[in-house]
Amino acid sequence: MRREATQGESGERSLLAAHLPAIYPRDYRLPDEPTPLSTRTPETPLYDSLTTNLPLPVMTFTSQNAAPGAWLFPHHQEVNKYLHDYEQQFDLRKFITFNTLVSRAIWDRETKLWELSLQKSGEPSSQSLEYFDHLLVCNGHYAKPHSPDFEGLDLWAAHESRSVMHSMWYREPSPYQDLRVLIIGGGPSGNDISSDISEVAKETIQSVRSFQDGQAGRITQRGAIDRFTEDGSVIFKSGKQAYVDRVILATGYKYDFPFLPQLPLRPPEPNSTALYNSGLHLYPLSQHLFPLMSPFPPSSLAFFGLPSKVAPFPLFEAQALLAARVMTGRVRIDFGKEYRIAAIRNSKLLEASGYSAERAAKAWHVLDTPEAQFGYREHLWRLAGEADKTVPAWTCELYDKKFVIRDGWRELVKRGEADSWAKSVETGGTDEWVEFAYKVLRETERKGEQSELPDSLNQSERTL
Repeated sequence: MRREATQGESGERSLLAAHLPAIYPRDYRLPDEPTPLSTRTPETPLYDSLTTNLPLPVMTFTSQNAAPGAWLFPHHQEVNKYLHDYEQQFDLRKFITFNTLVSRAIWDRETKLWELSLQKSGEPSSQSLEYFDHLLVCNGHYAKPHSPDFEGLDLWAAHESRSVMHSMWYREPSPYQDLRVLIIGGGPSGNDISSDISEVAKETIQSVRSFQDGQAGRITQRGAIDRFTEDGSVIFKSGKQAYVDRVILATGYKYDFPFLPQLPLRPPEPNSTALYNSGLHLYPLSQHLFPLMSPFPPSSLAFFGLPSKVAPFPLFEAQALLAARVMTGRVRIDFGKEYRIAAIRNSKLLEASGYSAERAAKAWHVLDTPEAQFGYREHLWRLAGEADKTVPAWTCELYDKKFVIRDGWRELVKRGEADSWAKSVETGGTDEWVEFAYKVLRETERKGEQSELPDSLNQSERTL
């Protein structure tokens, strides 16, 4: 019997049928309350007001719908419950070893096995070794904050009355009452946090490179930052400046695999013929999954969930299906051809980025168009031998209209009507969930609310 090790929590049940798996999550529980601020990196970046930014029928696993009565854009605790329900439905608990750290994973060329060093949480002396045929890395990429360097920020923050932190530490807006706050970043967390804080702050400024100077309700919008000054000001490239008390860096995260010493970490390179992690991407990979030009065989290891700006759960399913069939020998991939495909794509990204290795690396795992992400999902199915599977037309349309639907749903929440609308889903079937999403879309479009964007999203990139 072969053994599969899953580091993280997004491995898919299709790997369980023929093999004996072991799943090692960092911690199976989310705190009842968000982690308080501390100097230690939080266990989770979840903040109080966080909800999904995709409607439920687009984001759920194809093998399990959400329960009746759930909100169309649920709170993060409801998503956590959905994942626990998934684990129970497919009887996955028996495969999971909780509160166990995979401190190191080494590929042994002689035994052709992965050697995993394991340590129980809070028990430094409890070291053990386990051996596996395959390793599935599902540790996510929202755990190591990316904090860009800004000229003068260290001197600005040296004053005791001022502070800077990454959005991973943000939980709720009350600490910013009557302060002047700068949020840097225009992704989902940057937008949500700007909206939250604007309710209580004296002044809320959101800086996004693509912004034009302007005002969006309570939020002052500014473009790229030039520098910070020791006297407490931030100066923008437009020449505008402002005094701020707090800075929140909603600037994203880095890919991090500290348990893989055979995966080198180094800055982005224009071209590489050996697998490495730049923090911004892993290169070269086959299909964002399998390692190429590495110390280990491509079919011995798979990295899940690297693509960004996607509907994650159904994408994980497609990735897991292909990984399962490659690792069990049901399908074969020409990895030599895959390397040539990766090299060609790398050349195109370099050219598009003005031959900036850093910008090309940032773009490597981004699937920011429906054609890119849904085409990728269907290509995974074809490689896995499921050529007849296609992404439903409603998935594409609801994804395309996600911001309109979310705006309409927020209005229902504000009016206290969300629960009554959610009751229209009686059995939790796919058809009911899809019709519910279209019902909200039709109502929103009927009222013309698609043109009344929330303040914090007025000029935003409005990305996933």
